[in-house]
Amino acid sequence: MDMLNAMQTFVAVAENNGITAAADKLGCSKAIVSRTLSLLEERLDVRLLNRTTRKVSLTEAGTEYLEHCRAILEQNAEIESRFAEKSLEPQGLLRISSPMSFGTQHITPVLPEFMEQYPKVQVDIQMTDRFVDIVEQGMDLAIRIGATGSDSLIVRKFAETKHQLAAAPSLIKQMGGEPKTVEELKNWPTIAYSLRTTAPPWQTTRGNNESERARSNNGDAMLRLAEAGVGAAYLPNFIIGDAIENGRLKVLLPGIAEEMTPLYVLYPHRRRLALKTRVFIDFMVQKFSNM
Repeated sequence: MDMLNAMQTFVAVAENNGITAAADKLGCSKAIVSRTLSLLEERLDVRLLNRTTRKVSLTEAGTEYLEHCRAILEQNAEIESRFAEKSLEPQGLLRISSPMSFGTQHITPVLPEFMEQYPKVQVDIQMTDRFVDIVEQGMDLAIRIGATGSDSLIVRKFAETKHQLAAAPSLIKQMGGEPKTVEELKNWPTIAYSLRTTAPPWQTTRGNNESERARSNNGDAMLRLAEAGVGAAYLPNFIIGDAIENGRLKVLLPGIAEEMTPLYVLYPHRRRLALKTRVFIDFMVQKFSNM
């Protein structure tokens, strides 16, 4: 039997919650769909679906096999797409969602090079520090720092950045010197990132620092407050690196109050990824993998 065709049929039934809907989507008869499923289960020697007269539901084995099928079909579609598109030129409007700071400091500066390489691609970059439903908003891809936010999207890591806790020299002087332990840090005023969903490495729970002086949903705003001595801020290196290098901020508790954070590009689960999207993802990996 044609295993790829069987996988496609099984995925269509699972995603459309029934044989009739899957047959309509695939453009074939219900009998063919039902027969294909039976042959597939016979081949695997396991029941993938519980069938009733009204609906079908996945068995435990079916749930596991569904993810396997999606991965195989995605890989196959990608290879076919690469072969088919070798002679084509990327074109069309590429819609990108990006965090504000990373977008302005890193993506925008390299966009001219990307657009010079692919002159038929137009770019619409929307920058916000809030999670965006890229499918609902019609985006081709999104850049995320750390958290991915959705299990329904394809995720590819393209770089890493280091988060560090830093404070202005004026604040360090005011506090009588740098903290030597996490316990001492509890007395320090801090500036929190309001969209962070997990606790920083020196805290056991998110938001348990009673000395929090300010919070913001934007890293650049946190940087300005930290440089003014309002509090210590925990930020990625692509935001605070220059301030640390030039002495406007000093790292606190190095090796303790820090962590490596992955940077991801996310895009919708599609059988054939648009060439404009594919080349931009490859471009991001090339530009930032050694960040």
